[in-house]
Amino acid sequence: MQKMLFTRRGRFGCNLYGDPSMPPLVLIMGLGMNSASWPEPFLTHLVRKGLYLIAPDNRDSGASMLGTESVSKARMFASIAKYIAGGTVHADYRLEDMAYDIELILDELGIERAHIAGISMGGMIAQVFACRAPHRTVSLTSISSATGNVLTGVGNPAAIRKALQPAPVTKDRLAWRNYLRNVMSAIGTKNEVYSDEALDKIIDVEFEYEVPPQAKMRQLMAILASGDRRAQLRQLVMPTLVIHGTADPLLPFRAGKETAECIEGARLIAMEGMGHDLAASRQQEIAEAIAAHCYATRLR
Repeated sequence: MQKMLFTRRGRFGCNLYGDPSMPPLVLIMGLGMNSASWPEPFLTHLVRKGLYLIAPDNRDSGASMLGTESVSKARMFASIAKYIAGGTVHADYRLEDMAYDIELILDELGIERAHIAGISMGGMIAQVFACRAPHRTVSLTSISSATGNVLTGVGNPAAIRKALQPAPVTKDRLAWRNYLRNVMSAIGTKNEVYSDEALDKIIDVEFEYEVPPQAKMRQLMAILASGDRRAQLRQLVMPTLVIHGTADPLLPFRAGKETAECIEGARLIAMEGMGHDLAASRQQEIAEAIAAHCYATRLR
């Protein structure tokens, strides 16, 4: 079910799946992607395992509110260089703001506590959420994500360039399919096939809400402005699951390994050969691991 939520910060699109009486699991998507990017089979597996799924569009994506700050390419690349050099980056909003957005979404849905999971940038938001609102976090799952440490979280330059390439500015479905496939072929699992149907779900949302190319750049600036989270992660004591592909070229496997090492008692699942995506051949396995993690936490 699609729902539009209006919080005191603004509008947020949200997709809801499953039985609301089941344990709630928030799924937070990554950089420049809307919540329709979650693969349908993956969602189906989670629902069948008895979870109520809350998949919001992050700010500056999908049906959610858009920022207003203009970020030039020159500023973006200068900020990346400053971040890599250990400097402080300033932005209109940070991951902390995006994590607070999730709190407001839960407030609107009348949910006090939930399991929190995210992929890539979404995993970073989930980490920040757990750090700033541990009283609302039943468990944490970080997928294909990182701690913000430059030494472990910077991947292959070619993959980074491909991930940051601008989306088409016109509503040309073929151009959008090619764009998404080009990005995923560079960062995803080798030989993975992305169907027209799956891509069109993402594209339909982009066409309906006309998210501008600037939106992805603002989200990237939020990541850079939030910096290194290792000190905060070391203070977490909640049940944590870290899932990461061993062949991830964008956020290398060492980034996931470090995430697990920072959080006391965290469990790391290495997905052999998986890139920066949810490979179709591993979706059931990942869903089952997340569901088991959630229910083991719930029963404590």
